[in-house]
Amino acid sequence: MKKYMMLVPYILIFGVIVLMAYIRLAPSDSAVWHQDPETAASTGKPNEYRLTGDLAPIFNIAAPDLATLVDELIEAQPRVARIAGNPSTLMITFSQRSMSVGYPDYITFKISPMDEGRSKLEILSRSRFGHSDLGVNKLRVEQWVGLIRGLVVGR
Repeated sequence: MKKYMMLVPYILIFGVIVLMAYIRLAPSDSAVWHQDPETAASTGKPNEYRLTGDLAPIFNIAAPDLATLVDELIEAQPRVARIAGNPSTLMITFSQRSMSVGYPDYITFKISPMDEGRSKLEILSRSRFGHSDLGVNKLRVEQWVGLIRGLVVGR
């Protein structure tokens, strides 16, 4: 029995390594994550943040120009990859992985044209794993919207 008990730590370490590898290497299904921020179903968990409808920011820039600006800005952020969409479709989904473990979060931007050359930017940011994100998705969206505002005003 004592001999088997000595194996427990090794089995646990192996299990953690397998879990970490899965988190880092699991493929992202764009059909699951590339969804309209306004109509995508909510998980009901606190690990998502949504800016849609009346909460969505409005910018004084044409939709195609805003889509290009968003695409270039977000792709320049650390640990970010585009998984679906592009500026011409006015809806783009990115993944961003956490620095330490590599947990993926998925962020979808939908740009809608409005009158007088303005655009509405709707955003859904959500975590793939876990229940709580400790406010990371909300903070990310607020920071990125601030960066976008600064770039639009600076034009």
